[in-house]
Amino acid sequence: MQPDLVMGYGIDGDNPIYESIQKAGIPVIYNGDWIEKHPLGKAEWIKLFGVLYGKEKEADRIFKEIEKEYLETKILAQTLESPSVIAGATWKDTWYLPYGNSWQGKIIADANGNYIYTNTTGTGSLSYNVERVLTDAQNADIWIAPGQYTSYRAMEKDNSAYSQFDAFKNRQVYTFALNVGARGGVTYYEEASMRPDLVLKDLVKILHPNSLPQHQLYFFKPLND
Repeated sequence: MQPDLVMGYGIDGDNPIYESIQKAGIPVIYNGDWIEKHPLGKAEWIKLFGVLYGKEKEADRIFKEIEKEYLETKILAQTLESPSVIAGATWKDTWYLPYGNSWQGKIIADANGNYIYTNTTGTGSLSYNVERVLTDAQNADIWIAPGQYTSYRAMEKDNSAYSQFDAFKNRQVYTFALNVGARGGVTYYEEASMRPDLVLKDLVKILHPNSLPQHQLYFFKPLND
């Protein structure tokens, strides 16, 4: 196998494996979409692949369509109410949530959701104990992306504290784990970063049920009982 190039990523660009590949005469290009803070910034990396495959115009057209849909949906959402939102779930007794300045936090804000931790900044994930999140977000209206959970029953079995949240009691928890592809991969992980317009439309539909009457939830689904 003799690839034309290798697509890689790294925190500081210092990777001995990539250095060895380059010494073998194979160019390495670093994909930095993972450090983008804005949802549209992630999607715009499609232009890089347009250049690599000689399809710059097509890539630019696709991005402009995504950008247009995203911005129009954001404008619509700002005219609606702003329900409170909590996200994430626990893993080994630690609750992981997106920072307010992350791309996930930005999409919640653009959907006009009042994310409980919207004022936090950082990289990676927030990590709190359950007691802290329960104190801060027990009364949140909507709960999105509770890890890999697909049912209320499974959530409560793993941690009875989940059932104390209003969003849990009112059956207002939405997961991306129910949408899987033909080979079992979670669609959200495979497509969300490239289709922020669909993520935003999903969240607007969830937070404002009477909006976007033609939109069917794509990534997120209500939890099963």
